[in-house]
Amino acid sequence: MAELPSYAMRVSDVSSSSTFLAEKLGFTLIERRLNENIAYVLDTDGDAILLAGPTAHDIPSYLSAQHSIAQPGEVLTFAADDLQARQADLRSHGVTEFQIKQNRIGDHILALTVFDHYTFHYVVPAPHAFADLLNMYAHLSTELDEALAGLSESDMSLALTEESWSIRQIVHHIADCDILFGEVMKVQLSSSGVVMERPREVGNERVTTGPEYRDRSVASSVALSRIFHEHILDIVKYVPDAEEHYVTESTGHTHTFRQMVHLIVGHTGEHLDEVWWIRRTYGK
Repeated sequence: MAELPSYAMRVSDVSSSSTFLAEKLGFTLIERRLNENIAYVLDTDGDAILLAGPTAHDIPSYLSAQHSIAQPGEVLTFAADDLQARQADLRSHGVTEFQIKQNRIGDHILALTVFDHYTFHYVVPAPHAFADLLNMYAHLSTELDEALAGLSESDMSLALTEESWSIRQIVHHIADCDILFGEVMKVQLSSSGVVMERPREVGNERVTTGPEYRDRSVASSVALSRIFHEHILDIVKYVPDAEEHYVTESTGHTHTFRQMVHLIVGHTGEHLDEVWWIRRTYGK
C-alpha cells in the first residue's frame, strides 16, 4: 500500500474475515497476501484496516508509526448517517442478527457481532446543544466518584468475567482516554485548523495484562481525570466558538472540539455503566 494503515484487527481467518467484510458489510478489499496471513480493506468511513491472522509476524511493520491493534472481542465504532438505510443494506446482504439501541446520552447505535467476537457499532450521535455537552462533561467526575463510593481496595478487582476488565482497569482506562483525547482537545482549542495525527493509544491488551492497570490503586487516575476535565473547561471559557475549533488528520478527516466532547461523554458513560453493572452483580 502507498500509505500504511493506522489500524489493525487480529483475526483467526484472514480469508473468511475479509470476504465477510467485503460481501456483507460493504468494505472494499484492497489486497490479500495469504502467504503472509494478512489482508488490507477499506472500511465504510474510507479508512484502511489491516487484517492479521495467527501466523502474521511483526504486525507493526505493516502499519503507520501511530497505530492501534484490536484484539478479538473488542468493539469497533463507525460513523453513520441513517441507521434505517444501514439496516436495509445489511438485510439485503443476508445479515439479520443485529440490535438497535440507544446509549445514556441518546446516541442511536446499530450493534452487530461479527467474526472473532468483534462487535461493530454504527453510531448516529444525538443532537445535543454544546452547552449541554459541556455540562455532561463537567459532571463525569462526580459520576466517577459516585460509581466508586464505598468500594474497598479489594472490590476494585471485581470484574464481570475472568476475561473482562476489573473496576480498577476500567478507571485507569478512563484516565488514559482523558489524556489521549485531552491532547487533541487542547490543540483544537489553541491551534484550530492544524494537521494533527491521532495520538498513540496504550491499547486494550496492555490494559488487560499490565500490572500498572491490574494492580495499581485508582487514586491517581481519579485525580488526573478530575483535574484534566477542570483544566479543559477552564480553557473553554476563554475560547470563542470553541465547539467549532478542529484539527485535521493527514488522511483529511476533520475532528471538531464538539465531537471530541461528545465522544468522551459517551465513552466514559459506557464505562461508568459497566462499573455499576459490576457492583450490582456482586451486591456492592
